[in-house]
Amino acid sequence: MARTKATPRTLLFLRTLGWNYWPVERYNAFSGRKTDLFNIIDYLVITSRSTIGIQSCAGDYAAHVKKITEEEIDQTVAWLTDPNRKLFLIGWRKVLRVRGGKQRIYKPRIGVFYLDGSHLAYQEKNTDRYGR
Repeated sequence: MARTKATPRTLLFLRTLGWNYWPVERYNAFSGRKTDLFNIIDYLVITSRSTIGIQSCAGDYAAHVKKITEEEIDQTVAWLTDPNRKLFLIGWRKVLRVRGGKQRIYKPRIGVFYLDGSHLAYQEKNTDRYGR
């Protein structure tokens, strides 16, 4: 079975939430790599109340958390300094649809980054209602 990419899953997920998004990740033909906005954002979502940066990944969720919280902490803090900005990490994993069953579905793993005072904090959202 071929692995599907995180990008179409994330975009479909954002559409189901009713969010308008804009991809801000760019492909560099010279290096053959993709470059994120501020090295932490793949998609930008603007709602009536906030601006949300979305980082999407298919695997290696922990490495993305480390990148956002340690390697690119200056950009993360700069982004989150405005109280109307948010930063989400959406990772995709294959889980059993029903406990004890055989059918597997992709479910999102959503982490939210925010400033708690002057400290960067991270919290995972409950995603039990998604993917049924």
